[in-house]
Parts: sequence; structure tokens; C-alpha cells
Amino acid sequence: MHWLIGIDGGGTKTVGYAADLTGKILGRVEKGPGNYHTAGLVNFKAVIGCIVDELAVNCSLSKHDLKVISLGLAGADGIRDKDIIANTLAELGLSCYYLVNGDAKVALVAGLGKAEGIALIAGTGSVAYGINKQGHVTRAGGWGHLASDEGSGYWIGRQALVRGIKAAEQREKDTVLVPMIMEYLGLQNWDEMNGYINNRATSKADIASLAIVVATAAKDGDMVAAEIISQAGDELAGLVKSVIARGFSPGERVSVCMYGSIAQNIPLIRQRLDVVLAGSAEIVPAVKEPAAGAVYIGLEWVRDNNF
Repeated sequence: MHWLIGIDGGGTKTVGYAADLTGKILGRVEKGPGNYHTAGLVNFKAVIGCIVDELAVNCSLSKHDLKVISLGLAGADGIRDKDIIANTLAELGLSCYYLVNGDAKVALVAGLGKAEGIALIAGTGSVAYGINKQGHVTRAGGWGHLASDEGSGYWIGRQALVRGIKAAEQREKDTVLVPMIMEYLGLQNWDEMNGYINNRATSKADIASLAIVVATAAKDGDMVAAEIISQAGDELAGLVKSVIARGFSPGERVSVCMYGSIAQNIPLIRQRLDVVLAGSAEIVPAVKEPAAGAVYIGLEWVRDNNF
């Protein structure tokens, strides 16, 4: 039986779906990070290879019958990125075709059922990606943690560290953030905190994981944590507003789907987005995983090529 794979690869995890050529989902697997910029090409190739192997075994499918792998990957929007990824995946020795898109596009298709509207992704990083009725693409953010990723898990975690340390030095309002972060990380003192922050092994995902601590503190009434969460919502809404202003018609009410741990799992941020975007955007609950959008895009390719 001929089949295809749809993959969504982000900064923290990579999800793969196997589907037949009618679109029926046959299986799902989940592996580690799928952003080759941070994971490295060797690890990236290993993750994709494991997904292919496990789906084939779990679903009793032959890799020789695999027609296309449709990927939506963080950090894969540029032509150079796509060339690097295609060349790397060719080393897997599969005879299938590879479709490479950014993670935001497959999220948009999964969330809205078509390539029109806006996808806001806020997990480890952040980006807003829109396609208008004419097919024109507009994006905001997504330039990486050094210059962008506003409102993301990494941004929230870093803000918590910055403002928590300032509070400990009496340069900021009192906050419970540092004690909570230290307990969360299992750190005993400031020396261990300093070592953790400046350890090369501490990843973006590690810092992003602190967002849950900030969300808990905000919910419990910590003022600094609440300000960080509110500002994160404003930053994410700003990404969406930028895409609407530059890519859509004046007065047009645009559908927006949201993905990522920050956008989906922190109610205070969702509430802030509802308030700030009221009147300019309609937020649509995301039901399907982004990997489903990668499957849809793969199916379109199959139909266009008469398989």
C-alpha cells in the first residue's frame, strides 16, 4: 500500500503521522527536537530517520511504498534552509519525495483547514505567519532568540530570570520567581543558579521550560510574574497585528489559529490575546496537531502528481 508521512518539527519535539493516500491517519510517533539549527544536522537526520522507521514498523508498512514525506520545520523557511534539509534527508536513502515547509505553514493548514489566515506559534520560540486570499505570505517574528521570539517560552523564562535577579538585588519589585525557579530546577543556592544560567549545556528549551513557573506565580498573584505574562500576550498579539496590517485588507476580519505550549497551555496569555485582538481577528480553537497540516499538504502533492 502506498503511503505518506506528515511531520511537524519544533524546538522541543517532532511529531510524525503516517497516512494512506486517502488521508486516513494510520499511526503517530513523537521524538525530540526537529529544528536543525539548534539540534544539528546529524541529530535532525536521526530524528527523521527514527520517525520513518517506527511508523513503518508500527503500521506494518514498507518504506519502498512511501511516496512523500511532507515536513513542517521550525527554522526552515528560507531557500538555503530547504536545500540543506533536502540534501541531509537524501542521506537516508529513501526513494520518496520530500516537501519542506516552515512549521507555521503546516500549523495554519491544520488549524484552519486551508492555506488562508494566520497561524500564531508560541512555544520555545514564536512567529506569526499569514497567507491572504491572493496567496501572499506575510510573517512577523521567528528570527531566533537573540533578536526575536517575543512572547515565547524562552522570552518568558529569560524575563523571569532577569527580573527575579533584579528583585533579589533590590532593583525590582519583590517577587517569588527566583525561589520558585530554584525549587523547580533543584538548585540550592545562588552559586548553583549562576552555574546553571551560564552552563553551555543549558538550552533554549531549558530556559523556555521556566514559563510554567511564571504562569503559576502569576496565577497565584505575583505582580512581576503577572506583568511578564501580560507583556508576553501583548508581544504575541503584536506579531499577529503586524501580519494583519501588512498582509490583509483594511477592515478584514482574519481567522487566527494558535499552536505551541505558550499559546495553548497558559490561559492568562490566551485571555490577553482575546482582549488585544478583539475586533481585528477571530481566534479559532486548534483541534488538530500541526502534523495533520503536513499530511494535507502531502496529499495535495500526491493528487497533483497523479499517484
